[in-house]
Amino acid sequence: MMSFKSKREYIKEIRDRYKRSSRSQKSQLLQDVSDITGYHRKYVTTLFNKPPPDSAERIYTPRARKYDQLVIEALDTLWSAANEVCAERLHPFIPELLEILTSCGELTVSPETKEKLLAISLGTLKRCLSTIKPKAAFKIGGTTKPGTLLKRQIAIRLGPWIDVDPGWCETDTVSHCGGDPSGTYISSLNITDISSAWSEQTAIMGKGEKTTVEGVGGIRNRLPFPLLGLDPDNGSEFINWHLFRYCKSAGINLTRSRPNEKNDNAHVEQKNFTAIRQLIGYLRFDTDEQLDILNDLYANEWRLYLNFFEPTMKLKEKIKDPATGKCKKKYYPAQTPYQRLMLHPKVSESTKVMLKSIYERLNPIQLQRQIKSKLSKLRDTLR
Repeated sequence: MMSFKSKREYIKEIRDRYKRSSRSQKSQLLQDVSDITGYHRKYVTTLFNKPPPDSAERIYTPRARKYDQLVIEALDTLWSAANEVCAERLHPFIPELLEILTSCGELTVSPETKEKLLAISLGTLKRCLSTIKPKAAFKIGGTTKPGTLLKRQIAIRLGPWIDVDPGWCETDTVSHCGGDPSGTYISSLNITDISSAWSEQTAIMGKGEKTTVEGVGGIRNRLPFPLLGLDPDNGSEFINWHLFRYCKSAGINLTRSRPNEKNDNAHVEQKNFTAIRQLIGYLRFDTDEQLDILNDLYANEWRLYLNFFEPTMKLKEKIKDPATGKCKKKYYPAQTPYQRLMLHPKVSESTKVMLKSIYERLNPIQLQRQIKSKLSKLRDTLR
């Protein structure tokens, strides 16, 4: 087995002979050197025609970088403005987000940098973001207590959501107990629309039946579309007479998922993390002051930022290979909930005009500053 240095010395000795040889002799020399060194014939030809330096070390000439530091800094700003979403969600949103930030004066880029940002591929974007992605937060156990009443009256919904109109939603609660479920603490009620991924949150003290109904009513009044259906898990805050009567009187179709089957509520379970845990964290909140700050945040800056500027992905199809048992998933291009509502034929024109007027007045970076300010105020209550 020849060493790298021995191979180079051997090629150096043969090089002059190769240049003086005829065409047929050169072909035979290339084959002999390739057999001895293990190099490909094309690579041997390169070494004969372009002699490497005398040093036995490999010397690589790095390719000039297309995406320089200015592009990386601009990408960092765009990624931060989109709440550090994955590359698949950020990539189709770059043109629109870039236009918004430049018009708001939050980002200034040269024409050359702008052209590179608009031309960047998904693979390159992944590599750029991989170096600055934060570590995932830790998880704690759930605090859901099963409801035992009304299970016969509330039907179980089975199967995937297929071609539903805006207004059919999943709902769940997220506890802010800090890992200690004793006493009374704040919970975040989360409602997520299946069709558009529009998501609304509100904070409630405890998980009482009446407070949960009040939270549902508050979110229902904020939704840009009528609430048609509600699909919770089997928690006692949902499976009770108060919510059952409320939904019946309001014409809301109330169903429930199967016990111990989290995938039945996959849409809202995902939003529990991206819309609540990543924002609020895992600390304990149990005072009225903290409740007011959370509700102020949920009802104003956070709902605007989450639904107008954070793109999400929707599954297009899932194909299972019977031979391997593996599933291949395909997704639609990432869009914000606002974009999906604007394209949906069942959303009224008056609603679209209202949403567009709100969207044109928003600045995502300014919303982020206000969100951080209120989060800082929330953390100050813990000191």
